[in-house]
Amino acid sequence: MSSNTPTVKIYPKRTLTILFAIIILLVCLSIWGQYLRFFPRSYSVHGAIQEFGIDLLRQSFYTDSEANVPTYFNTIILFIPSMLFALIGAWKLSIKDKFKYQWIGLSLVFLYLSMDEASVLHEKLIAPMRLLFNYERFGGIFYFAWVVPGMAAILLFMLAYLRFFIHLENKFKFLFFISLAIYVSGIIGGEMLSGHFAGTIGFKNFTYAAYTSLEESLEWIGCSLLIFSLLKYIQQYLPDGITIQA
Repeated sequence: MSSNTPTVKIYPKRTLTILFAIIILLVCLSIWGQYLRFFPRSYSVHGAIQEFGIDLLRQSFYTDSEANVPTYFNTIILFIPSMLFALIGAWKLSIKDKFKYQWIGLSLVFLYLSMDEASVLHEKLIAPMRLLFNYERFGGIFYFAWVVPGMAAILLFMLAYLRFFIHLENKFKFLFFISLAIYVSGIIGGEMLSGHFAGTIGFKNFTYAAYTSLEESLEWIGCSLLIFSLLKYIQQYLPDGITIQA
Protein backbone atom coordinates (compact mmCIF):
# COMPACT_ATOMS: atom_id res chain seq x y z
CA MET A 1 0.00 0.00 0.00
CA SER A 2 1.20 3.46 -0.78
CA SER A 3 0.34 6.38 1.48
CA ASN A 4 0.09 9.81 -0.01
CA THR A 5 1.03 12.75 2.19
CA PRO A 6 -1.64 15.48 2.02
CA THR A 7 -0.33 18.69 0.52
CA VAL A 8 -1.67 22.21 0.23
CA LYS A 9 -0.89 23.92 -3.03
CA ILE A 10 -0.81 27.71 -3.04
CA TYR A 11 0.29 29.93 -5.92
CA PRO A 12 1.99 33.17 -4.73
CA LYS A 13 2.09 34.92 -8.13
CA ARG A 14 -1.47 33.94 -8.96
CA THR A 15 -2.62 35.05 -5.51
CA LEU A 16 -0.92 38.43 -5.97
CA THR A 17 -2.49 38.86 -9.42
CA ILE A 18 -5.98 38.09 -8.06
CA LEU A 19 -5.53 40.51 -5.15
CA PHE A 20 -4.33 43.28 -7.48
CA ALA A 21 -7.33 42.67 -9.76
CA ILE A 22 -9.70 43.00 -6.78
CA ILE A 23 -7.94 46.20 -5.68
CA ILE A 24 -8.26 47.78 -9.13
CA LEU A 25 -11.94 46.80 -9.29
CA LEU A 26 -12.75 48.21 -5.84
CA VAL A 27 -10.91 51.48 -6.47
CA CYS A 28 -12.66 51.96 -9.82
CA LEU A 29 -16.07 51.22 -8.28
CA SER A 30 -15.35 53.64 -5.43
CA ILE A 31 -14.35 56.48 -7.76
CA TRP A 32 -17.23 55.77 -10.14
CA GLY A 33 -19.74 55.76 -7.28
CA GLN A 34 -18.46 59.09 -5.99
CA TYR A 35 -18.53 60.55 -9.49
CA LEU A 36 -22.20 59.62 -9.66
CA ARG A 37 -22.69 61.17 -6.23
CA PHE A 38 -21.15 64.55 -7.05
CA PHE A 39 -22.15 64.77 -10.71
CA PRO A 40 -25.66 63.27 -10.71
CA ARG A 41 -26.78 65.23 -13.78
CA SER A 42 -24.27 63.36 -15.93
CA TYR A 43 -26.60 60.36 -15.74
CA SER A 44 -30.27 60.03 -16.33
CA VAL A 45 -31.80 57.60 -13.85
CA HIS A 46 -35.18 56.06 -14.52
CA GLY A 47 -36.91 53.66 -12.20
CA ALA A 48 -36.47 52.62 -8.59
CA ILE A 49 -34.18 49.69 -9.45
CA GLN A 50 -31.66 51.88 -11.27
CA GLU A 51 -31.76 54.48 -8.50
CA PHE A 52 -31.21 51.79 -5.86
CA GLY A 53 -28.24 50.43 -7.85
CA ILE A 54 -26.56 53.83 -8.04
CA ASP A 55 -27.16 54.52 -4.32
CA LEU A 56 -25.65 51.12 -3.53
CA LEU A 57 -22.58 51.95 -5.61
CA ARG A 58 -22.15 55.32 -3.90
CA GLN A 59 -22.33 53.93 -0.36
CA SER A 60 -21.37 50.27 -0.39
CA PHE A 61 -18.19 50.65 -2.47
CA TYR A 62 -16.77 53.94 -1.20
CA THR A 63 -13.39 53.21 0.37
CA ASP A 64 -13.68 56.05 2.91
CA SER A 65 -16.91 54.69 4.41
CA GLU A 66 -17.23 52.02 7.08
CA ALA A 67 -19.19 48.75 7.22
CA ASN A 68 -19.19 48.21 3.47
CA VAL A 69 -17.46 46.03 0.84
CA PRO A 70 -14.02 47.77 0.94
CA THR A 71 -14.02 47.53 4.75
CA TYR A 72 -14.72 43.80 4.52
CA PHE A 73 -11.92 43.37 1.99
CA ASN A 74 -9.50 45.39 4.14
CA THR A 75 -10.34 43.27 7.19
CA ILE A 76 -9.66 40.05 5.27
CA ILE A 77 -6.48 41.26 3.58
CA LEU A 78 -5.06 42.10 7.03
CA PHE A 79 -6.28 38.83 8.56
CA ILE A 80 -4.50 36.68 5.93
CA PRO A 81 -0.97 37.86 6.90
CA SER A 82 -1.90 37.24 10.54
CA MET A 83 -2.67 33.60 9.74
CA LEU A 84 0.47 33.19 7.61
CA PHE A 85 2.64 34.69 10.35
CA ALA A 86 0.95 32.31 12.82
CA LEU A 87 1.73 29.32 10.57
CA ILE A 88 5.38 30.31 10.32
CA GLY A 89 5.46 31.09 14.05
CA ALA A 90 4.07 27.65 14.94
CA TRP A 91 6.80 26.01 12.85
CA LYS A 92 9.47 28.26 14.42
CA LEU A 93 8.22 27.24 17.87
CA SER A 94 8.47 23.55 16.95
CA ILE A 95 12.13 23.91 15.92
CA LYS A 96 12.90 26.31 18.81
CA ASP A 97 14.00 29.08 16.47
CA LYS A 98 15.71 32.11 18.03
CA PHE A 99 13.08 34.51 16.67
CA LYS A 100 10.00 32.34 17.21
CA TYR A 101 8.25 34.87 19.43
CA GLN A 102 8.83 37.68 16.93
CA TRP A 103 6.92 35.70 14.28
CA ILE A 104 4.08 35.11 16.75
CA GLY A 105 4.16 38.80 17.63
CA LEU A 106 3.75 39.76 13.97
CA SER A 107 0.71 37.49 13.79
CA LEU A 108 -0.83 39.31 16.75
CA VAL A 109 -0.02 42.73 15.28
CA PHE A 110 -1.85 41.95 12.05
CA LEU A 111 -4.70 40.32 13.93
CA TYR A 112 -5.12 43.58 15.84
CA LEU A 113 -4.93 45.61 12.61
CA SER A 114 -7.65 43.43 11.11
CA MET A 115 -9.86 43.88 14.18
CA ASP A 116 -9.14 47.62 14.17
CA GLU A 117 -10.20 47.89 10.55
CA ALA A 118 -13.50 46.15 11.31
CA SER A 119 -14.24 48.22 14.43
CA VAL A 120 -12.47 51.53 13.55
CA LEU A 121 -10.70 51.65 16.91
CA HIS A 122 -7.94 54.03 15.76
CA GLU A 123 -10.40 56.80 14.89
CA LYS A 124 -11.53 56.87 18.52
CA LEU A 125 -8.11 58.41 19.29
CA ILE A 126 -8.84 61.54 17.24
CA ALA A 127 -10.88 63.42 19.86
CA PRO A 128 -8.54 62.69 22.83
CA MET A 129 -5.48 63.69 20.77
CA ARG A 130 -7.13 66.95 19.76
CA LEU A 131 -7.86 67.69 23.41
CA LEU A 132 -4.35 66.72 24.50
CA PHE A 133 -2.65 68.95 21.97
CA ASN A 134 -3.48 72.40 20.69
CA TYR A 135 -5.78 71.73 17.73
CA GLU A 136 -4.51 74.79 15.84
CA ARG A 137 -1.01 73.31 15.97
CA PHE A 138 -2.25 69.81 15.19
CA GLY A 139 -4.47 70.67 12.26
CA GLY A 140 -3.45 70.35 8.62
CA ILE A 141 -1.70 67.04 8.04
CA PHE A 142 -2.61 66.15 11.64
CA TYR A 143 -6.32 66.75 11.06
CA PHE A 144 -6.82 63.03 11.73
CA ALA A 145 -4.90 63.26 14.99
CA TRP A 146 -4.66 59.49 15.54
CA VAL A 147 -1.63 59.51 13.20
CA VAL A 148 0.47 60.98 16.04
CA PRO A 149 0.26 57.88 18.31
CA GLY A 150 0.27 55.84 15.09
CA MET A 151 3.72 57.17 14.17
CA ALA A 152 4.94 56.54 17.71
CA ALA A 153 3.70 52.93 17.50
CA ILE A 154 5.49 52.41 14.17
CA LEU A 155 8.74 53.79 15.63
CA LEU A 156 8.51 51.42 18.59
CA PHE A 157 7.75 48.53 16.22
CA MET A 158 10.85 49.34 14.13
CA LEU A 159 13.07 49.41 17.21
CA ALA A 160 11.60 46.18 18.58
CA TYR A 161 12.03 44.30 15.28
CA LEU A 162 15.40 45.68 14.15
CA ARG A 163 17.38 42.55 15.12
CA PHE A 164 14.70 40.32 13.62
CA PHE A 165 14.85 42.25 10.34
CA ILE A 166 18.67 42.10 10.19
CA HIS A 167 18.71 38.30 10.51
CA LEU A 168 16.49 37.80 7.44
CA GLU A 169 17.92 36.69 4.12
CA ASN A 170 18.52 39.67 1.82
CA LYS A 171 15.72 38.64 -0.55
CA PHE A 172 13.17 38.68 2.28
CA LYS A 173 14.62 41.86 3.77
CA PHE A 174 13.77 43.52 0.46
CA LEU A 175 10.31 41.92 0.09
CA PHE A 176 9.21 42.62 3.66
CA PHE A 177 10.64 46.16 3.63
CA ILE A 178 8.90 47.11 0.36
CA SER A 179 5.60 45.56 1.51
CA LEU A 180 5.55 47.28 4.89
CA ALA A 181 6.88 50.58 3.51
CA ILE A 182 4.01 50.76 1.00
CA TYR A 183 1.49 49.80 3.70
CA VAL A 184 2.79 52.40 6.17
CA SER A 185 2.96 55.09 3.47
CA GLY A 186 -0.73 54.45 2.86
CA ILE A 187 -1.92 54.14 6.44
CA ILE A 188 0.10 57.09 7.84
CA GLY A 189 1.37 59.19 4.93
CA GLY A 190 -1.84 58.84 2.98
CA GLU A 191 -3.94 59.66 6.05
CA MET A 192 -1.89 62.78 6.72
CA LEU A 193 -2.46 63.98 3.15
CA SER A 194 -6.17 63.12 3.56
CA GLY A 195 -6.16 65.32 6.66
CA HIS A 196 -4.66 68.17 4.65
CA PHE A 197 -7.40 67.82 2.01
CA ALA A 198 -10.12 67.50 4.67
CA GLY A 199 -8.92 70.64 6.45
CA THR A 200 -8.63 72.75 3.29
CA ILE A 201 -11.32 71.62 0.84
CA GLY A 202 -13.56 69.55 3.14
CA PHE A 203 -14.99 66.04 2.78
CA LYS A 204 -17.92 66.61 0.45
CA ASN A 205 -16.28 66.98 -2.94
CA PHE A 206 -15.12 64.68 -5.72
CA THR A 207 -11.42 65.60 -5.31
CA TYR A 208 -11.36 64.34 -1.72
CA ALA A 209 -13.41 61.25 -2.58
CA ALA A 210 -11.17 60.31 -5.52
CA TYR A 211 -8.00 60.85 -3.46
CA THR A 212 -9.17 58.71 -0.55
CA SER A 213 -10.17 55.97 -2.99
CA LEU A 214 -6.61 55.90 -4.35
CA GLU A 215 -5.02 56.29 -0.91
CA GLU A 216 -6.73 53.17 0.41
CA SER A 217 -5.26 51.18 -2.46
CA LEU A 218 -1.74 51.78 -1.10
CA GLU A 219 -2.61 49.89 2.08
CA TRP A 220 -4.12 47.07 0.04
CA ILE A 221 -1.13 46.89 -2.30
CA GLY A 222 1.26 46.73 0.68
CA CYS A 223 -0.77 43.93 2.29
CA SER A 224 -0.97 42.03 -1.01
CA LEU A 225 2.81 42.21 -1.43
CA LEU A 226 3.24 41.07 2.17
CA ILE A 227 1.00 38.05 1.54
CA PHE A 228 3.08 37.26 -1.57
CA SER A 229 6.31 37.62 0.46
CA LEU A 230 5.07 35.30 3.22
CA LEU A 231 3.97 32.66 0.72
CA LYS A 232 7.43 32.82 -0.88
CA TYR A 233 8.99 32.48 2.58
CA ILE A 234 6.85 29.42 3.32
CA GLN A 235 7.76 28.01 -0.07
CA GLN A 236 11.47 28.30 0.68
CA TYR A 237 11.72 27.41 4.35
CA LEU A 238 8.82 25.32 5.59
CA PRO A 239 9.26 21.52 5.48
CA ASP A 240 7.50 19.14 3.09
CA GLY A 241 3.76 18.79 3.61
CA ILE A 242 2.94 22.22 2.31
CA THR A 243 3.60 22.47 -1.43
CA ILE A 244 3.50 25.97 -2.88
CA GLN A 245 3.70 26.40 -6.62
CA ALA A 246 5.52 29.41 -8.08
